[in-house]
Amino acid sequence: MEEIIARQQDRPERMTGKAFLLAVAGMMIRLAIAQILCNWMITATGVGLINTLFYLYAVWLLVRFMKRTVASYVYTLKTGTLILQRQLGDSTTTVIEIPFGELVSVRPVKAGERLHLCYRQVTVMDPAARPPVRIRVAFGASLLSARLARRIAGEGIHAEVGYVAVYRENGRMRACVFRPDEDMVKALKQALGDSFGWDERIARPKRTTLYARALQRAFPDLYPYVEPLIRADDVIWAKEELARQREAKAHAGLAREEKGKKEKKGAGGNGRTPDGKPDAQDAGNREEQGGPRTRRRRQR
Repeated sequence: MEEIIARQQDRPERMTGKAFLLAVAGMMIRLAIAQILCNWMITATGVGLINTLFYLYAVWLLVRFMKRTVASYVYTLKTGTLILQRQLGDSTTTVIEIPFGELVSVRPVKAGERLHLCYRQVTVMDPAARPPVRIRVAFGASLLSARLARRIAGEGIHAEVGYVAVYRENGRMRACVFRPDEDMVKALKQALGDSFGWDERIARPKRTTLYARALQRAFPDLYPYVEPLIRADDVIWAKEELARQREAKAHAGLAREEKGKKEKKGAGGNGRTPDGKPDAQDAGNREEQGGPRTRRRRQR
C-alpha cells in the first residue's frame, strides 16, 4: 500500500448574498436568451428536437455554477502516484491519477500560456486556474495585431495561476492544471527531483502553426518553444539593409545636384544650352539690355 506523503483540500470560498443573487440572475438571463433562440429556431425550421439543445445548455450552466460555488478539490501525493480529485458534497470523483513513471514534469504556469498549443488534452481542476476572460480575448487578438493583444492582456499576462502536471497517456502528452499550496509544492519538489520545474517543451520540436507564431510575436518571453514568424537575425539584417539603401540614395541625390549645378554654370557662360544650341532666353535678355541701338543694327 502506498504511503500518503501530502494531502490538500481546497474548499470553495463562501459567496456573499449579493454575489449569489448576481450569479443566479446572470444564469437566469442566459437561460431566457437561450430559450428565445431555441423557440425562434424551432419556428424557422420546424424541428422540435432543437429544444434538446436548451436542456443540454441548462445542465451545463448548472454544473458550472456548482463547480464554482460547491465543488472542492483534493490533491493527494503518494509514494508513487499523484491523485487529483473533485468533491461535490459527499461524492468524490478521481479526475486524474498519474503514476510517477508517466509524470514528465510539474512546473508553474502563467496566465498568458496557451497550453493547448502543445498538449492534446488540458484538464483544469480549479476554475480559478483558468486564464481571465481578458487574456483569452488577447489570445484571439494576437492573430490581428501583437500590439493590440499586449494592450488587451495588460500586466496580468505574467501572473501565475497555478501549476501544470505534464504526463503521458496512451503515447500522447497531456496536461492538468491545479493549484497546490506551499506544503504540497515542497512535497512535490522533494518527490520529483529534477522533474519539478522543468519545461519539457523546450526539448521538443518547435511549434510552427500560425496561431502559435502569432502568440509568440505578441508575448515572446512566454513562448520560447515556438518558431518565430520573423527571426531576430532577419530583423537586424533588414535594418542594416534599409540604412544602406537610404545612404546610397542620399549620395545619389547629392551627385545629381552637383551635376545639375555644373551644367547650369557651363550653359550660362557661352549662351548655349548643354547640347550646344543657342539659348533663346539668353539672346532675348541681351537684346533687351542693348536697347534701341541694338535693334536698329539688326534692322540694317
